[in-house]
Amino acid sequence: MSDARWHMLVRDFVAGRMDEVAFHDRFFELWHAADRDHVPAPPAIETLFFVVEAYCPDPALRDPDSAYEADEAELRQAAEKALAELPIPSRLMTFLSRMKP
Repeated sequence: MSDARWHMLVRDFVAGRMDEVAFHDRFFELWHAADRDHVPAPPAIETLFFVVEAYCPDPALRDPDSAYEADEAELRQAAEKALAELPIPSRLMTFLSRMKP
């Protein structure tokens, strides 16, 4: 699992290109693939994992009084923080460095 795939996933969620449910499901697909392949996740993703795990995609199953569950706002805030901490993929850096100011 490359850092670039994590970066793209979190970036797309933060940019509003996917909703919370799709992000939750895709996050765990990538998480399990990385675990299966014995590829460590970046520290920002490891931290984000706990919030994604605490988010329940089905509102009917949520307990609004629980201190152990995350809502949509908490999920988005954690994703924004993770995105700020994730390294920018090298191909994106190359592209950005070629852009004229």
